[in-house]
Amino acid sequence: MRVSEYRELLVKAYGKNKRILGVGKPGVGKTFAAMEACKSLDMDFIGICSPLEDPSTIRGYPSRGTDGEATHCLFDGVAKAFRATKPTVLFFDDLGMASESTMRAIIRLVQFGEIDNRKLPDCVVIGAATNDVGHGAGVYGMIEPLKSRFHSIVEVETNLDDVVGYGLAKGWSPWLCAFLRNTPDALHDWKPSKSMKVDGACPRGWEYLAQWDADGIDDCEVWAGCVGKGRATQAHAFKQLINELPDIDACILDPDSAPVPENPSAQWLVSMAMAAKMEAGNFGQCVKYLRRLPAMFRAFSIRDAFRAENEKRKADSLPKNHRALSSSRDFTAWACSDDGKAVMAAAS
Repeated sequence: MRVSEYRELLVKAYGKNKRILGVGKPGVGKTFAAMEACKSLDMDFIGICSPLEDPSTIRGYPSRGTDGEATHCLFDGVAKAFRATKPTVLFFDDLGMASESTMRAIIRLVQFGEIDNRKLPDCVVIGAATNDVGHGAGVYGMIEPLKSRFHSIVEVETNLDDVVGYGLAKGWSPWLCAFLRNTPDALHDWKPSKSMKVDGACPRGWEYLAQWDADGIDDCEVWAGCVGKGRATQAHAFKQLINELPDIDACILDPDSAPVPENPSAQWLVSMAMAAKMEAGNFGQCVKYLRRLPAMFRAFSIRDAFRAENEKRKADSLPKNHRALSSSRDFTAWACSDDGKAVMAAAS
């Protein structure tokens, strides 16, 4: 399941008090999807780092209750969940890395929402995420009684369309989105390693690189610490193509005569830069320029602009005066054309 589909599933599941265990490779966005789903539902998110827990921190330390009977004193996130008064997700992150004794302590909490005779408030739903055996993340399996307590176990996969749309929405530089479009196998080629070096890339690593780039850190060695030396070198070389780009604002102002790069990699760059600039007021101008590029670049540019807008809408980060791309008259005319129908059909 694509990470965007997984997030939508969690929105539905959490709203119906359904427990979902997301399984996927490191860095694909499992936990982030759960946090975004909580934002969409205006739910609190309580994250538990499962590998750091032991039975005593799940069930609490034995203590004497106010009535003199033995009970357990709860700690941290678990205690906060039992005190919750608004919709909340109690999320066990990296659950597969927990010890077997910790997993046993979690079973009753997951199945019945109970510790001793205390029940979780009805407003609390339990969720979890984990890597799988073979991902090199210290997961050696999960006991069957715990697995069977989840309403569903879903495999989560990364997807280039999701990452590029997310990146544009979060303000990643267009050159980075263009690089990933140009080199799709670079999105996630992470491999487990016992050395202290990063051996391959994953979406989380690309986000870190985007942050370094936004901070003006153009150091290939620093980037290698995010996505591995090979991918960092490729990305750094690709970024230099910015020097070949025409001015994007000039392209929008004069789409019929502004220069069009001939290098396919530079065409990826200009199409992603156009996607980052695209809005309702300039949609027609952008499409005029994009028509001078091969159809593939035009299609991805327009579709990624819509994905980015949708990501911002989900995150409630659109400006108050934002006009949707689809509200433009130029969009209506283009969508009714053969070119628009072809692009929109491919995006559906």
